[in-house]
Amino acid sequence: MSDTLLRQISMMELIPRYPAKTFTNEIKEKLSALGYEATLRTIQRDLQELSRLFPIVSDERSQPFGWSWKKDAKGYESPAMDPIQALTFSLAAQYLEPLMPKANFKRIEAFFNRAESVLIGNEKSKLLNWRKRVKVIPESIRFKDPKVSLEIRQKLYRAVYESIQIKALYKKRGSETSDERHIHPLGIVIKGSMHYLICMMDEDEIEPRYLPLQRFERVELLDETSIEPKNFDMEKFIHKNNLGFTHSNDLYTFEAIFDKTMAYHLIETPLNDTQTVKEFDNNRLRIKARIPDTLQFEQWLMSFGSDVEILKPKKLRDKFKKISRKLNQIYKD
Repeated sequence: MSDTLLRQISMMELIPRYPAKTFTNEIKEKLSALGYEATLRTIQRDLQELSRLFPIVSDERSQPFGWSWKKDAKGYESPAMDPIQALTFSLAAQYLEPLMPKANFKRIEAFFNRAESVLIGNEKSKLLNWRKRVKVIPESIRFKDPKVSLEIRQKLYRAVYESIQIKALYKKRGSETSDERHIHPLGIVIKGSMHYLICMMDEDEIEPRYLPLQRFERVELLDETSIEPKNFDMEKFIHKNNLGFTHSNDLYTFEAIFDKTMAYHLIETPLNDTQTVKEFDNNRLRIKARIPDTLQFEQWLMSFGSDVEILKPKKLRDKFKKISRKLNQIYKD
């Protein structure tokens, strides 16, 4: 298949359905990101040729002309994408863009553009407003994202993707000055609003470390391959450093008395399949289940305050006793 034909196929995927429209300079920029270099004159000529073969029209009421698929165009998005698939791509785009290296996202951006065109072309469909009517609320507090420049973020992602070393200007927490570091990127961990670079430094010969992306002030990509520790395992690293809120992989028997009003949702949405519930006449519930040992679960229990009494395990009960005494000292009159 010739480069010209591939370029023209990509162009058709970039053109939205009326009333949306795109312009020659936008198409040129997006084609360039996909690896197709063409002049504005070549793109204009391609568009004229495509408009003779397909229901593609230009809006000549103002300049520059805007290009669209006709509103009643049939089948140009088929068989590749139906409205349900388009909705899926549209919802995925907002989550994938900040997580992928820019160059890689550009390679699939045409699919997201096509998805928007399909949804707009089905304007009578209820799918078009689905994104506005359905929202996902995180179970825990979502803090404002720290400020990380797009250039630095993309360079770090690229370094991980290509397994190449970097030279970076990095500021330690609490420090007023920045230090230049030679770094071997190993991975990216995303935890809520925080993004961490998992890496080795030249002076680190044993243990990797994790560095918040917002503390990088400059990043230079190097041509040298990153050196990875022998038997390095991201899952084990996350577990060891509590990045996933995990104390251990062990399960323990959890038992506690909850205020029924505050914990009634546990009847409707159990902790897991091992949960048992016993209701008492005094508006209390006894919940029992096998639970993984995680910091996240402990923090969730603390949110109940005095509406929960931990019975088992003893280690957890003692921990809550200690916290209770400290709080009592802080808030005593």
